[in-house]
Amino acid sequence: MMVNDGGRSDSDRYSGHSPRVPLQKSANCGCATDIVANPDFMTMPTLTREELYELVWSKPMTKVAAEYDITGTALKKTCSRHKIPTPERGHWAKLSYGKRVTQAPLPNLDDKRLSTIRIGGGYKAQFSEPVRRALSEARQRTSKDQEGDRKTSAGEPEPTSTVEPAILAATRRAMTKARADVEGFVSGGGKGILGFKIGPASIDRSLQILSRLFDKAQAQGFSPKNTDGGLVLIVDGEPIAFRLEEKPAETPHTPTPQELKRKADNEKWGYGSSTPWPKYDHSPSGRLSIVIQENAYSGLRRTYSDRQTRDLNSILSDVLIAMAEHAAYIKERRREADEKAREWRLEEARRQNEAAYAEREARREKFVEAIALQIERRERLLLVLRHLEGSPDEHKERVAAMIAWVQRRLKQIDSLTSPRFLDISARSAKIAFDEPEKDEPPDIERGYFSYASAVELKLWKIDEAEGLARSQSQLEWETEPTK
Repeated sequence: MMVNDGGRSDSDRYSGHSPRVPLQKSANCGCATDIVANPDFMTMPTLTREELYELVWSKPMTKVAAEYDITGTALKKTCSRHKIPTPERGHWAKLSYGKRVTQAPLPNLDDKRLSTIRIGGGYKAQFSEPVRRALSEARQRTSKDQEGDRKTSAGEPEPTSTVEPAILAATRRAMTKARADVEGFVSGGGKGILGFKIGPASIDRSLQILSRLFDKAQAQGFSPKNTDGGLVLIVDGEPIAFRLEEKPAETPHTPTPQELKRKADNEKWGYGSSTPWPKYDHSPSGRLSIVIQENAYSGLRRTYSDRQTRDLNSILSDVLIAMAEHAAYIKERRREADEKAREWRLEEARRQNEAAYAEREARREKFVEAIALQIERRERLLLVLRHLEGSPDEHKERVAAMIAWVQRRLKQIDSLTSPRFLDISARSAKIAFDEPEKDEPPDIERGYFSYASAVELKLWKIDEAEGLARSQSQLEWETEPTK
């Protein structure tokens, strides 16, 4: 048997929505009672009735449930389904005070199909391992206050009222001054005010619940804080926003004469036969809920409400545990986001370094190819020069101008490929043949209208006094040779 009740919130139960998981028939009994939420069904923990019986009688059910990532309610339902008796309310508190307690025996069953139990696949199964670990640590750390509540409920009656903290003054004023809407609810929120939507008759009880919640929160090291968005609770350094709501009571709507006339007119004029009035009337029910307004689509429980068997006051510790889980979830998700951002930055830096290196290599190769091209030209010019100089004496006057041009061209090439001019040309084109330091950012970012310097060999006029070099064209170099 698998359990999935841990992922269902009070809002789902009141609204009648079932958990969004498929029903599958049990391989043992052929009935659709096992809810399968985890695709890795066969790897779930398997227990016998005897083993689960020993577990629930050896430690509080909340601790057992936390070990399997389900809620205490889900574990209680599992035990009931398999006919396993569980400790009554206050059992562990009475035991801690040395009071006598009774352990119900495990009854025998004829139906062997109920002897094996599969537990797992709560809403936390979808989280990554670091998130599950953070949630478990937060629950264990905050559960100490819950154990204190159990002792209080068994040893002494719980206090019926708590001193209202001054931080709730703005919330009380907003509640008492708000006007009720057509359904009878007052609502409000804003700077320093806890968001609410309740009936006027529930104002005093709402403030008592909030007072007691803040009292328990401060015992855990949490504290309320006024913000521009409203009153929040700082849990483990994280602001957790929540609000107080009252579940509406539904009563069948009785149509008024005007509504009946409107329906008759609609039918008369062919506008349809649907009823032009709501199916139910809503009004305050007195059932209060605390709704956590963080991590809306995370799967974490966010709503805690009054029920027929217990009121909201008795589960305030569960609310604080849930808030601690939400805070841990926010921190872990932020850590994961920061880690992803860091990995992205490293990858982006690697990509930029690779791109910068590829660009440096391409420009270096282009520069060296320009040198090689000049050397090849020089070799061809030398061949031409040797051929011209080997001409017969009677024809040398005919090729004298040609020989002079080739010699000037060789001189230009020698200047272009001289170490000094090559160094100046490389620096002018911003071509470095040594690799930059590792900490130096890659130089590939340019403005929209900027461009890379041209890779070419140039002739230079050097001013030794000023320590400057100015590029020259071939004509300038010929008319004003570089010394």
